[in-house]
Amino acid sequence: MATTTTQAAMAQSKAEANAEATAAAFALSASITVVFNVVLAFIKDSYPPLNSFMAALTGHHWRTHGLADVILFLLLGWLFMARGIPSRGLTNGSAATLGASVVVAGAALGLWFLVN
Repeated sequence: MATTTTQAAMAQSKAEANAEATAAAFALSASITVVFNVVLAFIKDSYPPLNSFMAALTGHHWRTHGLADVILFLLLGWLFMARGIPSRGLTNGSAATLGASVVVAGAALGLWFLVN
């Protein structure tokens, strides 16, 4: 009975560690994708041929922009998860990095649209 309980506890602990590693990988992916999103907005608004190209791909440049963001988020998340990045798992630093990237990117995008 004790062995079964110990095995169940170990399995649960491993499942929690896997979930934490997945969350950490996708938190890092989200941080990078947020910055990519803003940089892409800056570039496509500054370079009309890119904006036109993106509009031609899906019918509207924002639709293509959103698809690029989702694809990048998923690809980076899966890549980081497969490579065990970040190695420390989900930490307060992961949450702070994600929060900071969202705040900075949002402020930069807001300023961009106010000025332009």
